Amino acid sequence: MACSKPKVTVQTESSKIRSIYARVAESGIVQPTIEVPVAPDVSGEVVHLAIIEGMKVKEGDLLVTIRPDDYKARLEQADASLNQAKANYLQTKANLSQARANVLQDSVALLRSRGLFDEKVVSKVDLENAQLRFNVSKSQYEAAVYNQQSAFYQVRSAEASRKQARQNLDRTNIYAAMNGTITQLNIELGERVVGTSQMAGTVILKIADLSSMEVVVEINENDIINVNLGDSAKVEVDAYPDNIFYGNVTEIAYSAIQTNMAATDQVTNFEVKVKIDPTSYIAALGADYVKSKGESPFRPGMTSLVEIYTNQEEDVLVIPIQAVTLRASEDSSGSEEQQEVVFVHSGKKVSQVAIETGISDNQLIHIKSGLKVDQKVVIGPYSTLTRTLKDGMEVEEGQERSRGWGGGNE
Repeated sequence: MACSKPKVTVQTESSKIRSIYARVAESGIVQPTIEVPVAPDVSGEVVHLAIIEGMKVKEGDLLVTIRPDDYKARLEQADASLNQAKANYLQTKANLSQARANVLQDSVALLRSRGLFDEKVVSKVDLENAQLRFNVSKSQYEAAVYNQQSAFYQVRSAEASRKQARQNLDRTNIYAAMNGTITQLNIELGERVVGTSQMAGTVILKIADLSSMEVVVEINENDIINVNLGDSAKVEVDAYPDNIFYGNVTEIAYSAIQTNMAATDQVTNFEVKVKIDPTSYIAALGADYVKSKGESPFRPGMTSLVEIYTNQEEDVLVIPIQAVTLRASEDSSGSEEQQEVVFVHSGKKVSQVAIETGISDNQLIHIKSGLKVDQKVVIGPYSTLTRTLKDGMEVEEGQERSRGWGGGNE
């Protein structure tokens, strides 16, 4: 008696009407929406440190003082140079007045000599000497005019130098530019810092507004095209494992971040910022908790998981995503192409059905055409679904899987 070939056992699940949300999930770092790095404009030794990390400050509060001695000396030197330039300017004004008087005197003498020469009282030599003296005094007057202009601009230059010296002295005191919290302090009392006038300068501290926080994530280039400004997002912060927060995409980078420059391993990501909605953590942690701190419950650098909802479909036909597989089919030209199909279980057999798919999430996929509600589709085992099943094959149905069908809207 011949033994019958054992049937293939498959797992099935029924198609349902559900809402589905396409999403992109990535881990990221929490940071303040506004965080200002502070670097001194001048170099020197820190002689006064009025803050500690975590301290709240207001705009205009004194934060740090750099030793001002050298800058006071430079201001005094600039004052002396300015006074000297003003004295020179006054001297050139006096010289100009003298030169103007000489020109007037020599011009009168020249006119007198011409009259006497016409009356044959003086010789031609006397007339020429008078003309020469007038030309010399006229040249001296023009030189005096230029000297006065030069002295004037020297005064302006000395005033600018004095202004710069005054500003540098004022910059030895560093004040808070905004209300916020000192989130990072990189210096100690007595430490020397480099001003921004020399190279990049030393970032001595950071001030942040902790009432508004965001998460920075890096999205792969394959997913970034689906992310748009304003997309809603779910945020899970590791420090608050029992709470879920919500936010929206506020910034999407247009330039890629490339890591591992080896040609075979290069990964291209784009930075995306998701602002956390304050109402979500007030609802999760309580208004009294947030109000007592006066800021968000998050700290810069906390790790979080962000799910950005890039698209959604309400009340559509969905099936488990693993039910969809590829099979070769011939197009109108006779060439083979890969087509998305599912295997529908009916009776004791499966039939291969071509489908058109839409958006998907981690569990479900939208079926635009090819299926109806409550049709059983094969979802596993994986090797059976992808390699063994053929159209019309007899199979044995295992226990239908049940997931609760929360799917994409949980």
